Amino acid sequence: MMKLTPALTAIALACAAPMAAAAQDVLPTRGDKISEFRSAGAWHVRKNETRETCFASYKSKSGAIVQFGFVEDESAGYLGLFSQRAPEVEATQEIAVLANGNLYVGEATGMGPSIEDGYEGGYILVNNPEFVKDIEIGQELVAFPDMPHSYVVDMTGAKNAVYEVRKCTTELKSK
Repeated sequence: MMKLTPALTAIALACAAPMAAAAQDVLPTRGDKISEFRSAGAWHVRKNETRETCFASYKSKSGAIVQFGFVEDESAGYLGLFSQRAPEVEATQEIAVLANGNLYVGEATGMGPSIEDGYEGGYILVNNPEFVKDIEIGQELVAFPDMPHSYVVDMTGAKNAVYEVRKCTTELKSK
């Protein structure tokens, strides 16, 4: 695994663009009306009718729940990480994410409960259209929060899930 030096991380964090308000509006929250759209391999695509958005999620081999979604024009996206043993996540903190060799800086938002009972965690918001493309490639993502360890996320099969999220969003917006 590639490790970032503290100096490189500090430079990336200093250059972080402010998060678009629209990206905040797509994050699923407790009380949203969420239903199953369809499956794409191991990924489940869900409609969030409250926010008129769609997202994909799967349960990894380790038992963690991984989610992703993006704003309609794909200028920003998010990755959600939830676990039954998740450390408490601050309300917000900056975070670096390495995806397919590309470094992104975003904001980690502690959201508490997941779509599945007993899971806690948060979302990483990234204000960069290339982030969605790197999710679609479906490799490994590595998140570097301001903590002593990083999180490695397997994104295998995400390409089909991204396609279905796009399809779901188009159907929701055309209602």
